[in-house]
Amino acid sequence: LKSCAGAQASGRGRAWTGRPGLRLASAMKAENAESSIWDALAMGEEGLVRRADMSSFNWTATHPQFGSVIHAISFGLIASVDESHVDGYKAYYDLVTDDDEGVQKRISLLQFAMDQGADPHIVAPDTCDDSRSWEHDDIAELSTQEIHFAGKTAIACLLAAKRVLLLALADGDWTRKVERIDRTLDIVSKVAHRGSPAPKVSVSERVFETWAAVLEDTSTADVVIRLPSPHSKDSAMGSLADAEGSGSIVHAHSAVLRAASPVLAAMLSQSMREGERKEIALADGSVAAVQALLALLYTSSLPMDDEDPSAETLLEALSLAHRWDAQHVIEMLVPAIAKLLDMRNFEPVCEAALRLNLSKLLHACREFIAGHERDMRAKLLPPRGGGGSGGSRGSERGFRSAEVSAEVARRLSCDRPSVGASKEAAKKKRRLL
Repeated sequence: LKSCAGAQASGRGRAWTGRPGLRLASAMKAENAESSIWDALAMGEEGLVRRADMSSFNWTATHPQFGSVIHAISFGLIASVDESHVDGYKAYYDLVTDDDEGVQKRISLLQFAMDQGADPHIVAPDTCDDSRSWEHDDIAELSTQEIHFAGKTAIACLLAAKRVLLLALADGDWTRKVERIDRTLDIVSKVAHRGSPAPKVSVSERVFETWAAVLEDTSTADVVIRLPSPHSKDSAMGSLADAEGSGSIVHAHSAVLRAASPVLAAMLSQSMREGERKEIALADGSVAAVQALLALLYTSSLPMDDEDPSAETLLEALSLAHRWDAQHVIEMLVPAIAKLLDMRNFEPVCEAALRLNLSKLLHACREFIAGHERDMRAKLLPPRGGGGSGGSRGSERGFRSAEVSAEVARRLSCDRPSVGASKEAAKKKRRLL
């Protein structure tokens, strides 16, 4: 399974040209090696993958028949293909159909793949058009409902598999199969945020303390961020009530702001009013949100307060970071917000993901929808009492945002195909032995 290392350049810096036949053979060798690696991943061949030369393999790539790396290891072949053209077609097992030894290899391979940078949030291409249901090990006439793969992340597919297995518990014992999915979800949900595949250097605690001290030092700050009203009481990091009683102000350093944001760099130039007055006026937002944003700008960490910032505060900071084009802050805020997702804050989080076009946050919202199907279907119902504003019970139903409501309805309809489509898919369903 060794990937082709490529031809070496030769002779006074000129590119190696060689004979066309040799170049074609080299390209075919590389293509065959990558194809073999994908086969090994889909078959759960842990030892083979670990021994292979994976230096040229792209762990975040997708395959037309296997989806992402996580799709391949978890579900094997997920595209509809002509069985006569694929040798050993029925031996592409998955986490549900494989035996205990094979499942353990797949679990270990998943951990290895995650360590190499595989991403469970990558969407399977449309060519992964297979549908999958599973038969009971002991009762042949028992089977689960079908799941689908195209256009879904590996985590979404794993959650769909868990749902159909849980539904099948009413007729038979699928407990061991559910436990396999749970083990897999535990591994793939622990993915760390990766902004870049480059090796990362640990930062000394002293460096963090230095920048935290700079942030708190209002005596050297030369910029004032003014908020419209006193949303927050006096606190650390340069926040205080404005002497004129017109709101709150937060102190910052122009050198840091200009380096962190191209928008702020332009605003604080001498030709702009903000640069001349050294003051940035915000029409909305809270002191807590500005403090969270500045803490990330200066130290890459959230404020060291007694309580962690709420999802509402982080969403305000996210909107402000987007307005100021502070991309590295957005990259830090997205996973932090995703971890706080619950039914109370789902709508504003999903609305922000759609409005700001944040694909990773939108993926997290879609996975949340898949894992809370019953609550989401109830939420899609019109509010009780004819849509009036009174009554707490009425607020339990209905989304205020039409975009969020449409997104939820779309994701739920993807998970549940129409009866006609389900019957048609059942005709070509692959039975795994």
